[in-house]
Amino acid sequence: MAIRDITELMNAYRECSRNLWNTYFSARANVGASLDAFGLIRPLLFDSLVVGELSYEGDAEGEDILPPVLKVVPRARSLILIQRPSDDGNGYWDQEKDMIVGPDEIELEFVDYFDFSQIPVMDFHFYRCRILRFPSRVEYEGRQALIEAVDGRVFHDE
Repeated sequence: MAIRDITELMNAYRECSRNLWNTYFSARANVGASLDAFGLIRPLLFDSLVVGELSYEGDAEGEDILPPVLKVVPRARSLILIQRPSDDGNGYWDQEKDMIVGPDEIELEFVDYFDFSQIPVMDFHFYRCRILRFPSRVEYEGRQALIEAVDGRVFHDE
């Protein structure tokens, strides 16, 4: 199985999404409706600009095809923010202060892009990931984490 670096595909999707929101949706009077509409559009963009460009080998067809697993690999010495569990429904990204990881220390699965603030401008500054494997901190496996998009590359097993 070959591993393909799809960072440029992800960057094209990121730029298209950012431009669409920042140019056409963010300044509308009803920002809530804009967020709802944009939330419906983004999965279609992702499927068209990223998933549609990936190879698929298997017997499944149509809706039975599982979404691709995209791995985010941090560059050497990347800052990572790990989500701290909370009972109040808010997301806190301060499990450990100033935690640094390298590409061989953690395995991350791409979930989405993330910004702490979406209004008025979205930048998709972070990759929001699921921690699949973290041998030195197994208690964090399964949690979500943020890594700056400039500090990671995205790969797909083909």
